[in-house]
Amino acid sequence: MESLPEDVLLEIFSRLPARSAARLRAMSRSWRAELSSPSFVDLHLRRANTTAPPKLFCCPCDDKLMLADQWCLYDLQLGGGPGRELVRGGEFGDVLPAPLTKPLRGLVLVMCYGRNGVYVCNPSTGGEALALPDTELPSKATFRPSLGPGPPYYRNVAYGLGYCSAAKEFKVVRMFSEGHYEETATRCEVFVLDSPAYWRPAAGKPPPACIVENTGVFLDRSVHFLCSDGGGMVSFNVADESFGSLPAPPPLAAAVYGVADWRIRERMTELDGCLCVCQYACGSDGHGPCRLWLLRRHGGGDETAARWEKLCCIDPIPWPSRSIVPLCMYGEKILMRTGRSVVFAVDAAACGGGAPEILFRPDEHEATAGEFEDTQLPALGLYEESLVPVGRTVEEIVFSSPATRAWSDVLKWLPARTVSELSVVCKAWRAMVTTDRFIRSHAVHANMAARRPRIRFVMDPVGGVPADIDRHTDEIHEPDISPKPFVCSQPCHGLNVGSFSDVLDFVCNPIMDYHEELPLIESDDDYDDDGDDDIFYGRIALGYDEEVGDHVVVRLAYTENNPETRSYKLQCRMRYVKRREWSPQPIPPPRRPVASATPAYANGRSTGWSTQRSALHPPPRRRRRRRRASWWRSTAATPSRATTTTSCGGRRCHRAAASPSSGSTARSAWRARTATRTP
Repeated sequence: MESLPEDVLLEIFSRLPARSAARLRAMSRSWRAELSSPSFVDLHLRRANTTAPPKLFCCPCDDKLMLADQWCLYDLQLGGGPGRELVRGGEFGDVLPAPLTKPLRGLVLVMCYGRNGVYVCNPSTGGEALALPDTELPSKATFRPSLGPGPPYYRNVAYGLGYCSAAKEFKVVRMFSEGHYEETATRCEVFVLDSPAYWRPAAGKPPPACIVENTGVFLDRSVHFLCSDGGGMVSFNVADESFGSLPAPPPLAAAVYGVADWRIRERMTELDGCLCVCQYACGSDGHGPCRLWLLRRHGGGDETAARWEKLCCIDPIPWPSRSIVPLCMYGEKILMRTGRSVVFAVDAAACGGGAPEILFRPDEHEATAGEFEDTQLPALGLYEESLVPVGRTVEEIVFSSPATRAWSDVLKWLPARTVSELSVVCKAWRAMVTTDRFIRSHAVHANMAARRPRIRFVMDPVGGVPADIDRHTDEIHEPDISPKPFVCSQPCHGLNVGSFSDVLDFVCNPIMDYHEELPLIESDDDYDDDGDDDIFYGRIALGYDEEVGDHVVVRLAYTENNPETRSYKLQCRMRYVKRREWSPQPIPPPRRPVASATPAYANGRSTGWSTQRSALHPPPRRRRRRRRASWWRSTAATPSRATTTTSCGGRRCHRAAASPSSGSTARSAWRARTATRTP
């Protein structure tokens, strides 16, 4: 090796897989500097991806393997063969990712099922996945009730990934469309990777009226979004951040197939260097033909000379699916992917005719053995060998500056509303106040600096509109307060949880006007909907999981409640606030009945239920379980006594008072006991 010239070594290294080339950086400092240089990264990107066939990656379909330490992304060999491990599942948490875009210089945009968080990853290097901020529950896609004109709220958000070759930077673009109000215009935001900034508005303004649901496709220095309302395509130039438009392909009428209730679906991708739109009809009676259109440019590449040409028409009857999307060209054939992650090839020269060639089935591969769910975003996509890094997190970039750390020490003592107003001072401050590090620090220090408790009225429990108590003390008219039972917990790391009568449960941040409804009955729940016996006003509790960095909501409901026979059965469900689904994992509920009392959280416990991850699972049998405090207990011998739970200096305090219906004199006694620590 020492006798070989340096240019010969670089020529050899540039043809190695990305993971092998990255390991060679540890050989010496000179090799690390040379193999990390932009010139070698570009050379490796060109040389390492000249071989065929195309590279595919997929994650397992078994839900039992969704734990972070039991699954990973696999490299797939078309035609069979063992799969090579690419990325461990722990980089995406405990949810399955689905690719949104094709690889762009090796980087792929993926979305995780269950919480809709968006990540940027490089599958070829097996490195870390970069979580993009404000993607699990985007602030502009979350309805925030307000007494005055509310902030903009959009129903649809679409993401795209682009690259500016002049500035050597990646840009993630997202389009918000179909606002809650008719006059709400479409908005576009840009996030630059590896920069100390947050989501910011694009330099140009998008078309005022367009509905964008499909993922953006990067081609010819622009990210293209297909409008679902027949408005053509919106193009976003990554360099100057201006907008343009392109015509849409001829519409596919459902009446052609003689079925009026069929829905026309359109998906856009890049195929053979051109924009490709896949049109297919699906309904309750089956699936219609799938048509592929290519936007070819004539006359020097002028956009005005672009014309849609029909590539082929495919019959999807042998593989009915909710989603059929072309992946890439493989010689003279087109590789197609279904919603069940089945990959097949059709002959483009024969206009899609003839028998398709099945190249990959998940149930026949040893790494992904099983049947995949038919979905619009299957967990299968393309990747390419690349040494391009995903970049640092916003928190790492922002707090690397001494000036930013100094301003963080100042802003963490200010009220939340003031910090929100100061976040528009500059991009660095905006990025700083949105990091988890600052949010955790502010939750501690801002409440220490508060001179008195902050009390707010909830004017509309259903909508969650808060108002300051100081405002109503100066008014002549009393606030309109509902007479129905309203239960609200004390704040836990900035959030409150509660119940309003038998209508709904909610979680909110009264200071920032955040409010999310938690329906009592869900389609996947086993709650009894025959009556109100399963409803009680202490049914929901809130805690905080420090390991995950998220709030935990725990809900109880009766499946059997008979005070005469003292037969009680409870059901317990848990979910994280940032995720939109209740965990399917069963949690052992308390054995005794519970009262309609307000829950409390102290020392990592929420009235007997620990919010730490280790406590959500049964302990090992060899260890003896300590008896934990139960939920707000009440016995049949004292039916008229109600119990209220609160927290006092980090301890749980139970207040017992006689119910007015019992006829006894109202009494109250405070009993404080230290919460049992988690074993």
